[in-house]
Amino acid sequence: MASFELVELAFDPVDLTPTLEDEFTMTAVSKELESLENIDQVRTGAIQLLKIAMQRQAIIRGLCKRLAEIETQGVTRKKIPKG
Repeated sequence: MASFELVELAFDPVDLTPTLEDEFTMTAVSKELESLENIDQVRTGAIQLLKIAMQRQAIIRGLCKRLAEIETQGVTRKKIPKG
């Protein structure tokens, strides 16, 4: 089995802070959800939000995969002598 060095990267708290655009979107979506009066509208909104969340997760997963591929390009395999 190949041996890899584990590298831990800390996130800067700024990276986790919502942007102004994020705040605006959260406020707009929250107000729209609060104004819904019909359970079918709530269900539709929840399904749409779920679809958006899953699309974002797929994008994040793809970006992580690309980053991992780039990071491992410099890793070479050593031949282990038999015997």
